[in-house]
Amino acid sequence: MTDKPRCVASPTPTFAHPMAQYHDLMRRCLEDGEPVKNERTGEICHTLVGEQLKFDMRDGFPAITTKKLAFKTMVGELLGILRGATSAAEFRELGCKVWDGNANETRAWLDNPHRKGLDDIGRSYGAQWTDWTDLRVAASEMDFHDLKQKGFQQVGVDSPDLWQPKAIMRRGINQVEEALHTILANPTDRRIVINGWRPDEHDRTALPVCHMVYTFVPNVQLKRLDLVMHQRSWDTFLAFNIPMTALFLHIMSRLSGYEPGIVTMQVANAHVYESHAPQVTTQLAREHYPQPKLLIADRLQPVSPAQVKDIFQSIEPADFALQGYLHHPALTARMAT
Repeated sequence: MTDKPRCVASPTPTFAHPMAQYHDLMRRCLEDGEPVKNERTGEICHTLVGEQLKFDMRDGFPAITTKKLAFKTMVGELLGILRGATSAAEFRELGCKVWDGNANETRAWLDNPHRKGLDDIGRSYGAQWTDWTDLRVAASEMDFHDLKQKGFQQVGVDSPDLWQPKAIMRRGINQVEEALHTILANPTDRRIVINGWRPDEHDRTALPVCHMVYTFVPNVQLKRLDLVMHQRSWDTFLAFNIPMTALFLHIMSRLSGYEPGIVTMQVANAHVYESHAPQVTTQLAREHYPQPKLLIADRLQPVSPAQVKDIFQSIEPADFALQGYLHHPALTARMAT
Protein backbone atom coordinates (compact mmCIF):
# COMPACT_ATOMS: atom_id res chain seq x y z
CA MET A 1 0.00 0.00 0.00
CA THR A 2 1.41 3.40 -0.95
CA ASP A 3 0.88 6.70 0.81
CA LYS A 4 -1.48 9.21 -0.76
CA PRO A 5 0.61 11.70 -2.78
CA ARG A 6 0.96 15.16 -1.28
CA CYS A 7 -1.22 17.73 -3.04
CA VAL A 8 0.72 20.64 -4.49
CA ALA A 9 -0.01 23.53 -6.80
CA SER A 10 -0.55 22.97 -10.48
CA PRO A 11 0.33 25.57 -13.16
CA THR A 12 -2.23 28.37 -13.21
CA PRO A 13 -4.41 28.01 -16.33
CA THR A 14 -5.90 30.89 -18.30
CA PHE A 15 -9.49 31.75 -17.37
CA ALA A 16 -12.15 33.72 -19.23
CA HIS A 17 -13.36 35.52 -16.08
CA PRO A 18 -10.83 36.99 -13.59
CA MET A 19 -12.52 35.31 -10.62
CA ALA A 20 -12.79 31.89 -12.27
CA GLN A 21 -9.32 31.04 -10.95
CA TYR A 22 -10.60 31.66 -7.43
CA HIS A 23 -13.50 29.26 -8.04
CA ASP A 24 -11.07 26.75 -9.49
CA LEU A 25 -8.92 26.95 -6.36
CA MET A 26 -11.86 26.29 -4.03
CA ARG A 27 -13.05 23.44 -6.25
CA ARG A 28 -9.60 21.83 -6.23
CA CYS A 29 -9.39 22.24 -2.45
CA LEU A 30 -12.62 20.26 -2.07
CA GLU A 31 -11.85 17.65 -4.71
CA ASP A 32 -8.07 17.22 -4.46
CA GLY A 33 -7.07 18.85 -1.18
CA GLU A 34 -5.51 16.79 1.57
CA PRO A 35 -7.93 16.50 4.53
CA VAL A 36 -5.93 17.81 7.46
CA LYS A 37 -7.21 18.26 11.00
CA ASN A 38 -6.15 21.63 12.33
CA GLU A 39 -5.34 21.24 16.00
CA ARG A 40 -5.94 24.90 16.84
CA THR A 41 -9.51 24.95 15.51
CA GLY A 42 -10.27 21.25 15.82
CA GLU A 43 -11.68 21.22 12.26
CA ILE A 44 -10.84 19.33 9.09
CA CYS A 45 -9.39 21.51 6.30
CA HIS A 46 -9.16 20.38 2.68
CA THR A 47 -5.72 21.77 1.90
CA LEU A 48 -3.58 22.60 -1.13
CA VAL A 49 0.03 23.77 -0.84
CA GLY A 50 1.77 26.47 -2.86
CA GLU A 51 -0.95 28.20 -4.88
CA GLN A 52 -0.82 31.41 -6.92
CA LEU A 53 -3.51 33.75 -8.27
CA LYS A 54 -3.06 36.82 -10.50
CA PHE A 55 -5.45 39.74 -11.06
CA ASP A 56 -4.95 42.52 -13.57
CA MET A 57 -6.63 45.72 -12.43
CA ARG A 58 -7.39 46.58 -16.09
CA ASP A 59 -9.98 43.78 -15.95
CA GLY A 60 -11.89 45.63 -13.23
CA PHE A 61 -11.84 45.47 -9.46
CA PRO A 62 -11.59 41.81 -8.31
CA ALA A 63 -14.70 41.67 -6.15
CA ILE A 64 -16.34 38.29 -5.67
CA THR A 65 -19.72 38.30 -7.48
CA THR A 66 -20.89 34.74 -6.77
CA LYS A 67 -21.72 35.90 -3.26
CA LYS A 68 -22.05 39.38 -1.81
CA LEU A 69 -18.73 40.93 -0.84
CA ALA A 70 -18.79 42.68 2.54
CA PHE A 71 -17.16 45.67 0.87
CA LYS A 72 -17.48 48.16 3.73
CA THR A 73 -16.14 45.60 6.20
CA MET A 74 -13.16 44.90 3.94
CA VAL A 75 -12.41 48.60 3.51
CA GLY A 76 -12.69 49.18 7.24
CA GLU A 77 -10.27 46.39 8.05
CA LEU A 78 -7.61 47.60 5.63
CA LEU A 79 -7.90 51.21 6.78
CA GLY A 80 -7.69 50.08 10.41
CA ILE A 81 -4.45 48.25 9.65
CA LEU A 82 -3.04 51.24 7.76
CA ARG A 83 -3.86 53.45 10.75
CA GLY A 84 -2.14 51.03 13.14
CA ALA A 85 -5.25 49.73 14.95
CA THR A 86 -4.57 47.33 17.82
CA SER A 87 -8.14 47.11 19.15
CA ALA A 88 -11.32 45.56 17.78
CA ALA A 89 -13.07 48.77 18.84
CA GLU A 90 -10.91 50.79 16.42
CA PHE A 91 -11.92 48.45 13.60
CA ARG A 92 -15.61 48.70 14.55
CA GLU A 93 -15.40 52.48 14.32
CA LEU A 94 -14.39 51.96 10.68
CA GLY A 95 -17.29 49.57 10.00
CA CYS A 96 -15.44 46.28 10.53
CA LYS A 97 -16.36 43.65 13.14
CA VAL A 98 -14.16 40.77 11.96
CA TRP A 99 -11.73 41.19 14.88
CA ASP A 100 -14.36 40.90 17.61
CA GLY A 101 -14.02 37.12 17.91
CA ASN A 102 -10.23 36.99 17.93
CA ALA A 103 -10.09 39.79 20.49
CA ASN A 104 -12.77 38.61 22.88
CA GLU A 105 -13.52 34.91 22.31
CA THR A 106 -10.27 33.05 21.61
CA ARG A 107 -9.50 31.16 24.84
CA ALA A 108 -5.71 31.23 24.48
CA TRP A 109 -5.74 35.01 23.98
CA LEU A 110 -8.17 35.60 26.85
CA ASP A 111 -5.73 33.74 29.12
CA ASN A 112 -2.68 35.57 27.74
CA PRO A 113 -1.06 37.88 30.33
CA HIS A 114 -0.15 40.35 27.56
CA ARG A 115 -3.82 40.97 26.69
CA LYS A 116 -4.73 44.49 27.81
CA GLY A 117 -8.44 43.93 28.22
CA LEU A 118 -11.66 44.11 26.22
CA ASP A 119 -11.17 44.35 22.44
CA ASP A 120 -7.36 44.25 22.58
CA ILE A 121 -5.80 42.29 19.70
CA GLY A 122 -2.19 42.98 20.60
CA ARG A 123 0.74 43.17 18.20
CA SER A 124 -0.98 42.02 15.01
CA TYR A 125 -1.25 43.72 11.59
CA GLY A 126 -1.69 47.32 12.71
CA ALA A 127 1.25 47.19 15.09
CA GLN A 128 3.61 45.37 12.74
CA TRP A 129 2.81 47.44 9.64
CA THR A 130 3.01 50.84 11.34
CA ASP A 131 4.99 50.38 14.58
CA TRP A 132 7.57 47.64 13.97
CA THR A 133 9.59 47.42 17.18
CA ASP A 134 13.28 48.30 16.85
CA LEU A 135 15.16 47.94 20.17
CA ARG A 136 18.77 49.01 20.73
CA VAL A 137 21.06 49.37 23.74
CA ALA A 138 22.96 52.63 24.17
CA ALA A 139 26.25 51.61 25.76
CA SER A 140 27.60 55.16 25.91
CA GLU A 141 26.43 58.75 25.94
CA MET A 142 27.47 59.04 22.30
CA ASP A 143 25.31 56.00 21.42
CA PHE A 144 22.41 57.52 23.35
CA HIS A 145 22.49 60.84 21.49
CA ASP A 146 23.02 59.12 18.13
CA LEU A 147 19.94 56.95 18.65
CA LYS A 148 17.90 59.94 19.83
CA GLN A 149 18.75 61.67 16.55
CA LYS A 150 17.38 58.65 14.70
CA GLY A 151 14.02 58.80 16.48
CA PHE A 152 14.63 56.36 19.35
CA GLN A 153 13.17 56.94 22.81
CA GLN A 154 14.48 55.51 26.06
CA VAL A 155 12.17 52.79 27.42
CA GLY A 156 14.30 51.24 30.14
CA VAL A 157 17.71 50.59 31.66
CA ASP A 158 19.90 47.51 31.33
CA SER A 159 22.17 47.29 34.38
CA PRO A 160 24.41 44.22 34.36
CA ASP A 161 26.98 46.51 35.92
CA LEU A 162 25.38 48.88 38.42
CA TRP A 163 28.20 51.38 37.87
CA GLN A 164 27.59 51.56 34.09
CA PRO A 165 23.88 51.28 33.35
CA LYS A 166 22.93 51.13 29.66
CA ALA A 167 19.86 52.77 28.19
CA ILE A 168 17.34 50.58 26.34
CA MET A 169 16.10 52.55 23.33
CA ARG A 170 13.07 51.92 21.10
CA ARG A 171 11.58 53.28 17.92
CA GLY A 172 8.56 52.16 15.92
CA ILE A 173 9.02 51.81 12.15
CA ASN A 174 6.02 52.67 9.98
CA GLN A 175 6.60 50.28 7.10
CA VAL A 176 3.61 51.54 5.10
CA GLU A 177 4.85 55.13 5.11
CA GLU A 178 8.38 53.96 4.27
CA ALA A 179 7.03 51.92 1.33
CA LEU A 180 5.10 54.87 -0.08
CA HIS A 181 8.07 57.20 0.44
CA THR A 182 10.34 54.80 -1.45
CA ILE A 183 7.88 54.45 -4.35
CA LEU A 184 7.92 58.24 -4.64
CA ALA A 185 11.61 58.91 -4.04
CA ASN A 186 13.39 55.77 -5.27
CA PRO A 187 11.00 53.74 -7.44
CA THR A 188 13.66 51.41 -8.90
CA ASP A 189 14.44 50.12 -5.40
CA ARG A 190 13.72 46.38 -5.19
CA ARG A 191 13.26 46.49 -1.41
CA ILE A 192 9.80 48.04 -1.13
CA VAL A 193 8.54 45.42 1.30
CA ILE A 194 6.03 45.42 4.16
CA ASN A 195 6.54 42.46 6.49
CA GLY A 196 4.10 41.50 9.23
CA TRP A 197 5.71 38.26 10.45
CA ARG A 198 7.29 38.88 13.85
CA PRO A 199 8.07 35.59 15.70
CA ASP A 200 9.42 37.36 18.80
CA GLU A 201 6.02 39.01 19.34
CA HIS A 202 3.69 36.09 18.57
CA ASP A 203 3.00 35.71 22.29
CA ARG A 204 1.70 39.30 22.29
CA THR A 205 -1.02 38.98 19.65
CA ALA A 206 -4.48 37.46 19.36
CA LEU A 207 -3.54 36.12 15.91
CA PRO A 208 -0.17 36.07 14.13
CA VAL A 209 -0.65 37.62 10.69
CA CYS A 210 -1.89 35.43 7.82
CA HIS A 211 -1.15 37.73 4.87
CA MET A 212 2.47 38.26 5.76
CA VAL A 213 4.55 40.05 3.14
CA TYR A 214 3.68 42.73 0.56
CA THR A 215 6.20 43.68 -2.11
CA PHE A 216 5.52 46.71 -4.32
CA VAL A 217 7.13 46.83 -7.76
CA PRO A 218 6.93 50.19 -9.57
CA ASN A 219 7.48 50.32 -13.33
CA VAL A 220 8.79 53.81 -13.97
CA GLN A 221 8.53 53.58 -17.77
CA LEU A 222 4.91 52.44 -17.78
CA LYS A 223 4.06 54.39 -14.60
CA ARG A 224 2.44 51.20 -13.31
CA LEU A 225 2.55 49.75 -9.81
CA ASP A 226 2.33 45.98 -9.21
CA LEU A 227 1.95 44.18 -5.90
CA VAL A 228 2.99 40.67 -4.83
CA MET A 229 1.49 39.36 -1.59
CA HIS A 230 2.55 36.22 0.29
CA GLN A 231 -0.01 34.58 2.57
CA ARG A 232 0.88 31.72 4.92
CA SER A 233 -2.71 30.53 5.47
CA TRP A 234 -5.92 31.28 3.57
CA ASP A 235 -9.45 30.31 4.55
CA THR A 236 -10.51 30.60 0.92
CA PHE A 237 -14.27 30.82 1.47
CA LEU A 238 -14.36 33.46 4.20
CA ALA A 239 -11.27 35.57 3.56
CA PHE A 240 -11.57 38.62 1.34
CA ASN A 241 -7.84 38.88 0.77
CA ILE A 242 -8.24 39.27 -3.00
CA PRO A 243 -10.16 42.57 -2.91
CA MET A 244 -8.25 43.78 0.15
CA THR A 245 -4.91 43.35 -1.59
CA ALA A 246 -6.33 45.02 -4.69
CA LEU A 247 -7.61 47.94 -2.61
CA PHE A 248 -4.19 48.35 -0.99
CA LEU A 249 -2.62 48.49 -4.45
CA HIS A 250 -5.17 51.10 -5.59
CA ILE A 251 -4.50 53.28 -2.53
CA MET A 252 -0.73 53.19 -2.96
CA SER A 253 -1.13 53.81 -6.71
CA ARG A 254 -3.37 56.83 -6.19
CA LEU A 255 -1.06 58.37 -3.59
CA SER A 256 2.04 57.81 -5.72
CA GLY A 257 0.58 58.81 -9.09
CA TYR A 258 0.93 55.35 -10.64
CA GLU A 259 -1.64 53.20 -12.42
CA PRO A 260 -2.60 50.05 -10.48
CA GLY A 261 -1.25 47.01 -12.29
CA ILE A 262 -1.25 43.33 -11.32
CA VAL A 263 -1.91 41.73 -7.94
CA THR A 264 -0.14 38.41 -7.44
CA MET A 265 -1.20 36.30 -4.46
CA GLN A 266 1.17 33.55 -3.34
CA VAL A 267 -0.47 31.21 -0.84
CA ALA A 268 1.42 28.61 1.20
CA ASN A 269 -1.63 26.85 2.64
CA ALA A 270 -4.97 27.30 0.86
CA HIS A 271 -7.87 25.44 2.41
CA VAL A 272 -11.61 24.98 2.67
CA TYR A 273 -13.00 24.00 6.07
CA GLU A 274 -15.13 20.88 5.89
CA SER A 275 -17.87 22.77 7.74
CA HIS A 276 -17.87 25.34 4.90
CA ALA A 277 -18.26 22.74 2.14
CA PRO A 278 -22.05 23.23 1.66
CA GLN A 279 -21.65 27.00 1.18
CA VAL A 280 -18.69 26.52 -1.16
CA THR A 281 -20.66 24.01 -3.24
CA THR A 282 -23.50 26.52 -3.56
CA GLN A 283 -21.10 29.28 -4.55
CA LEU A 284 -19.34 27.17 -7.17
CA ALA A 285 -22.68 26.49 -8.91
CA ARG A 286 -23.22 30.22 -9.52
CA GLU A 287 -22.18 32.16 -12.60
CA HIS A 288 -19.86 35.17 -12.41
CA TYR A 289 -21.08 38.70 -13.08
CA PRO A 290 -18.81 41.30 -14.72
CA GLN A 291 -16.21 42.87 -12.47
CA PRO A 292 -17.17 46.24 -10.97
CA LYS A 293 -15.14 49.44 -11.00
CA LEU A 294 -13.54 50.90 -7.89
CA LEU A 295 -14.32 54.57 -7.32
CA ILE A 296 -11.90 56.62 -5.23
CA ALA A 297 -12.73 60.10 -3.91
CA ASP A 298 -11.08 62.94 -5.80
CA ARG A 299 -9.71 64.33 -2.54
CA LEU A 300 -7.17 61.49 -2.51
CA GLN A 301 -4.44 62.75 -4.81
CA PRO A 302 -0.74 61.99 -5.35
CA VAL A 303 1.54 63.29 -2.61
CA SER A 304 5.19 64.29 -2.44
CA PRO A 305 7.74 62.48 -0.24
CA ALA A 306 7.46 65.31 2.27
CA GLN A 307 3.68 64.72 2.60
CA VAL A 308 3.81 61.00 3.40
CA LYS A 309 3.87 61.21 7.21
CA ASP A 310 0.42 60.49 8.71
CA ILE A 311 -1.22 60.45 5.26
CA PHE A 312 -2.99 57.14 5.94
CA GLN A 313 -4.68 58.53 9.06
CA SER A 314 -6.81 60.82 6.87
CA ILE A 315 -8.22 58.14 4.53
CA GLU A 316 -11.87 57.34 5.31
CA PRO A 317 -14.18 54.42 4.37
CA ALA A 318 -16.42 56.88 2.51
CA ASP A 319 -13.54 57.53 0.07
CA PHE A 320 -14.27 54.22 -1.69
CA ALA A 321 -17.24 52.71 -3.52
CA LEU A 322 -17.96 50.04 -6.13
CA GLN A 323 -19.67 51.02 -9.37
CA GLY A 324 -21.67 48.42 -11.27
CA TYR A 325 -21.35 45.73 -8.61
CA LEU A 326 -23.80 42.91 -9.39
CA HIS A 327 -23.68 39.89 -7.10
CA HIS A 328 -25.50 36.78 -5.98
CA PRO A 329 -26.98 36.58 -2.46
CA ALA A 330 -24.67 36.49 0.55
CA LEU A 331 -23.33 33.19 1.87
CA THR A 332 -22.20 33.11 5.46
CA ALA A 333 -20.13 30.74 7.57
CA ARG A 334 -18.46 31.06 10.93
CA MET A 335 -14.77 31.97 11.02
CA ALA A 336 -12.72 29.43 12.95
CA THR A 337 -10.96 31.08 15.91
